[in-house]
Amino acid sequence: MLSTHIKFFVRVFLKDKFFSLLNVLGLALGIGVGILLLLILQHDLTFDKHYADQENIFRLGGHFKATGADFPVARSARELGAILKSELPEVQEYTRANNWDHTLVKREKKNTAEVAYYEEDVVRTDSTYFHVFKHEFIAGDEKTCLNLLNSAVITESTAKRYFGNEDPLNQELSIDGQQWKVTAVIKDLPKNTHLKFDFLLSGLSKSREWVVDKGQIKSEAFWNPDVYLYLVMPNNYDPRSFVAKFVPIYNKYFKSFGDQVGGSYLPILQPLGDIHFHSTLQADEPLGNLSYLYAFTVIGIFIILLACINYMNLSTAKSMKRAAEIAIKKTLGSGKGSLVLSFLGESIFLSLISLLFAIALVLFVLKATSFNSLISKDLSPDFFHNPLLLIGSFAVALAIGVLSGLYPAFYLPSVHTLSALKGEFKNHASSHVLRKLLITTQFTISIFVVVCTFFMRDQINFVRNIDLGFSKENVLILPVQDTLVQNQLSAIKSEFLRNPKITASTTAYNVPGMGVGGPVMWAEGEAGMQQQAFKMMAVADDFFKTMNIDVLKGRGFQPGPNTDVDNIFMCNQAAAKLMGWGDDPVGKKVKWFHGKEDGRVIGMVKDFNYNSLHNAIEPLLLVKSRKEGGYLYLKMAGDHLPETMDYVRKKWSGFDPNHPFEYFFLDQRFNEQYESDETQYKLLSGLSSICIFVSLLGLLGLSAFTAAQRTKEIGIRKVHGASVPHIIYLLFREIMFLVMIAAVLVIPAAWYVIQQWLGNFAYKNELNYFTFALVGILALLFAFLTVAFHSLKTARTNPVVSLKYE
Repeated sequence: MLSTHIKFFVRVFLKDKFFSLLNVLGLALGIGVGILLLLILQHDLTFDKHYADQENIFRLGGHFKATGADFPVARSARELGAILKSELPEVQEYTRANNWDHTLVKREKKNTAEVAYYEEDVVRTDSTYFHVFKHEFIAGDEKTCLNLLNSAVITESTAKRYFGNEDPLNQELSIDGQQWKVTAVIKDLPKNTHLKFDFLLSGLSKSREWVVDKGQIKSEAFWNPDVYLYLVMPNNYDPRSFVAKFVPIYNKYFKSFGDQVGGSYLPILQPLGDIHFHSTLQADEPLGNLSYLYAFTVIGIFIILLACINYMNLSTAKSMKRAAEIAIKKTLGSGKGSLVLSFLGESIFLSLISLLFAIALVLFVLKATSFNSLISKDLSPDFFHNPLLLIGSFAVALAIGVLSGLYPAFYLPSVHTLSALKGEFKNHASSHVLRKLLITTQFTISIFVVVCTFFMRDQINFVRNIDLGFSKENVLILPVQDTLVQNQLSAIKSEFLRNPKITASTTAYNVPGMGVGGPVMWAEGEAGMQQQAFKMMAVADDFFKTMNIDVLKGRGFQPGPNTDVDNIFMCNQAAAKLMGWGDDPVGKKVKWFHGKEDGRVIGMVKDFNYNSLHNAIEPLLLVKSRKEGGYLYLKMAGDHLPETMDYVRKKWSGFDPNHPFEYFFLDQRFNEQYESDETQYKLLSGLSSICIFVSLLGLLGLSAFTAAQRTKEIGIRKVHGASVPHIIYLLFREIMFLVMIAAVLVIPAAWYVIQQWLGNFAYKNELNYFTFALVGILALLFAFLTVAFHSLKTARTNPVVSLKYE
């Protein structure tokens, strides 16, 4: 019986190859997007869920408040872990982690070249790490591998990178200038974990030296969080109960210093699985964007609906061709139920064929394109080892098959038998209305996605090109890695400036766009000296000139190594406004939090965007670094950049032969802050193209069918003198009005969505409402070209041939 049905479905498929291929292509795109959506959802919604007992692991952050300061942070004081373990019985275990960014790792080999890389994923931790987080070990003992100082656990790919096929156990690596012994190798961490590392180092100290006074930990230590603290709690633990349990801890350890600064502290205990999407704390690891996931999901569902709409449209439009077939089946005794199942079977069969093409499409996208790099994930379409993906893919195909075939399955069996046998059957008026509604829906969705894409592109271009208040173009930045280089920076700058293609040079310990932070200070206010948090940059005296930052009041830092380095500050306009200093803050007092002497403001710079344009400019203090270092800035002429780069590389390698040559351009690094927004834009752009393509596929099939159905009418009109353009307009007129209605319907929805998205930016581009008209015109143009593809052939047909057409 099944084989008979399959043969029938194959015969129907082959009977009208053009329409069948259109349906398969549309459904394959819909299913393919559905599979990619499944992979992304599986990746993101299982973040950190691979750890054993992950539901019992929590991370402790906190919301610190004090006069002039408000810091919700993901970190805790390193001294807190042992206290919680000893004083709260529900804390079963704890471990701490501290990131080392951009760390030089070397394997020094005798008689061969050393292996050296800068590593970004280095973590210092406790001997208890593997008591909390379970990993798969390839070599070494998980119980003892972190017990000794200077022990290093590395991942499998890291072992391959540094040791090749050699056994890495008990071999040594130079990490940040110290020797570390490899004591274990573990499997590579999955991409969907928030605490990533390639190197896990032992020996995170129990406390910091400065916090201990006469054998006691200062209260101030607990107000200076510096590590990620993870706690293992009992089954079904409610993190909300932790706040009440924490009160005695606060009173004993936090309160003393908190009272001095007018502070309060609220512990925030986050379940491990909630961190990726639901953490809003500062100093957190890169987090997931739930709105981006929602947007991708919604547009993925849109594309699936578009593919289903295509099938429904074509099936109901072709009902006249199949009317006689249905009538004969009903005459031979087929009931409505069996006909419904037969048509549903057809759509499911077509959907399963499309599934094969969809799988091939997904494999191509993930293996042969940069899609994974674009979304910063490592999606793998491993259908045989991922049962959830396999079952989910079949479920998506089945659901699309059922949804696509639902209306045709119930509509086609309702064909009146006698009318069909006499050849008098015409589509019901209801089917014409439905087709118009579905076409309008298709173009509404497509135009909506395209309009949002255009507005996102405009905003990203706006933040890339806006005047930031400083010059970021053609500024090459070299990290200063060596103390010998640091001691010679003045001479090195002079040497580089001998090249006419290098126009200016300076140094700073901060780079705009790379997370400028700052301390709590004392600053003069209306009621005297008051606490206030500021952002802070430590720069050289020639920083403002090199970066074209305007000094509005007072003066900049005086040149020379020993001038303006003690208790001398400059501020930006935002700081002056915050403190009520007006337009001239020169002479106002500013003091370090533990400083003994008042400092003074000597000048005010014009506000410049030293952080992302997602945020407004924050109050900033600038100090002159006592000793130049951090980063060397070289401002280069815009022409002959490759030659200038070769010159810089050779010179720098001579100055610092002990470190690999490393550099970046300031504008590129600054624009990396908008990577997430660009990812959304590029994804939306690709999905909008798919939306348009799927919509036009359906329109192509529908226009071909409509043109064929009206061949005789067109022949009569041509006999009466109708021109080819008039006939094309006649066939396009209905679609034109539907597209225009769709374009109007899009306006309020697209305006609302893009306003919500722009809420992520403190600096917004003005919406260009002409975009709505432009996209509407483009939609009309594409629709016209699609309809004209078939209409032109029909319109040019000899009337004699057209009049013979049945």
